[in-house]
Amino acid sequence: MRVDDALQLVKARQKLAGKRLASVCANDVTAPDAGFGVDTNRITILHASGNQEDLPLMSKRAVSDESLGRIVPPLSSLPCS
Repeated sequence: MRVDDALQLVKARQKLAGKRLASVCANDVTAPDAGFGVDTNRITILHASGNQEDLPLMSKRAVSDESLGRIVPPLSSLPCS
């Protein structure tokens, strides 16, 4: 793991805790094959439970479908306030 990748995950974990989020998605926009200017992305989903899911390089549409499929079900089990 590159130092930049580790720092990115540290910042994402800080945001997750600081904003009291259920989940947050982190992506490296400096990667040449993912992020800006290309049709692919690679993300890591961090959950408040401590779980981490590393998704492989895929189309941005697939990233959207996969991330929603992993984030929405846990949210639906939370009590409404």
